[in-house]
Amino acid sequence: MPGGINEEIIAALTKTSTNLNSDPIDMALHCLRLGIITGIYGLELTCIMQDILLGTPKIAETYANFGVIDRDYINLATIGGHQQVVSNRIMELAGSKEWIMKAQEAGAKGFKIYGVTCVGQDYEMRCACDKNSAFGGYVGNNFTSEYVLGTGAIDLVFSEFNCTLPGIEPICQEYLVKQICLDDAGKKVGADLYQFKPEKADEYASIVLEEAIKSYKNRREKVKIDIPAEKTPALTGFCEDSIKAALGGSWRPLIDLIVKGDIKGVAGVVGCSNMAAKGHGVYGVELTKELIKRDILVLGCGCVGGDLENVGLYGLESIELAGPMLKEVCRKLNIPPVLNVGPCLSIGRIHIIAEEIAEELNVDIPKIPIVASAPQWLEEQALADGTFGVVLGLDLLLGTPPFVTGSKLIAELLTAKLKDMTGARFMIEADPILGADAMENTIMERRKVLGI
Repeated sequence: MPGGINEEIIAALTKTSTNLNSDPIDMALHCLRLGIITGIYGLELTCIMQDILLGTPKIAETYANFGVIDRDYINLATIGGHQQVVSNRIMELAGSKEWIMKAQEAGAKGFKIYGVTCVGQDYEMRCACDKNSAFGGYVGNNFTSEYVLGTGAIDLVFSEFNCTLPGIEPICQEYLVKQICLDDAGKKVGADLYQFKPEKADEYASIVLEEAIKSYKNRREKVKIDIPAEKTPALTGFCEDSIKAALGGSWRPLIDLIVKGDIKGVAGVVGCSNMAAKGHGVYGVELTKELIKRDILVLGCGCVGGDLENVGLYGLESIELAGPMLKEVCRKLNIPPVLNVGPCLSIGRIHIIAEEIAEELNVDIPKIPIVASAPQWLEEQALADGTFGVVLGLDLLLGTPPFVTGSKLIAELLTAKLKDMTGARFMIEADPILGADAMENTIMERRKVLGI
């Protein structure tokens, strides 16, 4: 088991310095400890703390995609996120009577804040049920951020931490979009910086909205606005608490469906999107369609989840793409076969769900028919998140290999021998159909172990 966060990170950096550790197995085991730290502190506990601070997500109907953008409002886009203490305050003030009046005095109907990447998915999880919220909708993942700004309808973009795509600066300059950063970890050229301080949330929120008004007045007559019309219906707000509540307060109904074979198992399709694995969102979407066709319930989150949402897999119409048994379950429960669990941070929620189901069954996680995938991982943290899943006992599919294939020893450790240690392993498969085969095989092996 790992020690404290700083201790383990400093030790890892020290080991990889010149003329120090040369034992690949020792370093690989240290990576497993870093994965545990990432999962417990960076994912699970962060989800729990944000639920305490901001409220637990609730299942609700919503719309996503570019068509949610409304030119009649002062429009803000939030790119990146996870530290929502300040940005959530921006959302609250933007929906207040005082600030709506200020927007109307400037000639707009009010403020709308649109989600791009993770913080937008978190907003969607919590705000879709509140029709009075200033949240305008989730537009897309990190690779859509340039296009969102290119609509000309965004007056100000603010970013916090993760996934603030390098390269948005010249687009903001071209379209006269004001940039504000709320953490220097994601500082952009030309952006004003208001360094993250929770006690200054009200002050920073007011500054952001004032700057949005100024930008609206300055730019709206100078830029062309062109907003694609597509609006995609979706259900959102699925988390460990809301799913369990919908099942009557227990995981037993889901377990019964799995035991009967109406649902073969559960698969997480999570993490980033990238251009390498067949193109933007292609692998993740094809994999998900293949899984639900095989009666496997999918939990989606992260930037790949943005792809799933924008093509309609989070909506009820996707029921028709499911296999016969899963389709019947979804019709009875009025849910899609792909549940929107939110941002990449919600990988922690999938871990919690797996832990609670294993506890209900009184077995270890490597025995339950749940499997995971980060089919289009991009950021380093995606591999850290995935490592925690493997440490827990969830086989993890990757569409492209991590940068270890030059070592036969490490490649064999991660894809085979790790199973002897944690009960799970990494699976690498460049073809989404074959990837679905690998995930289904894991589920069927675990069903066999359980005797179902």
